[in-house]
Amino acid sequence: MEFEGRAPIGQQLNMAPLIDVVLLLLIFFMLTSTFYTAQAIELQLPSASTSTPADDQPVVVALSKAGEITVNGSVVAMDVLIETLRPLLSTTEKPAVTLKTEATTSVQQMLDVMDAVRAAGGQRVAIATEKR
Repeated sequence: MEFEGRAPIGQQLNMAPLIDVVLLLLIFFMLTSTFYTAQAIELQLPSASTSTPADDQPVVVALSKAGEITVNGSVVAMDVLIETLRPLLSTTEKPAVTLKTEATTSVQQMLDVMDAVRAAGGQRVAIATEKR
């Protein structure tokens, strides 16, 4: 005796929602990757347990171990550092400068750059660190 039952249901995976999710993920990663800005010099920052983030947007001066100096991403020679910083620091009331150096940079190089920043009118000099 044979019974007539329901017809077998075809199992198919609906691809439309899967494609939508993949495209949304692709768009998300494409957009977020454009917000990443690389520094001009690859630095290994020193670390400090009491570091705090700065509130305003300071001028960023980076000093590599080899002595290469950049101001906001542009390479600058030491002898024109003061002339480069003066117009940048004259735009604010209390100009702030963030100094990014490698942990192994010599203290004398760092002091030379800090002296140039002070001579250009930088009143607040902060050394960038990484939180431990």
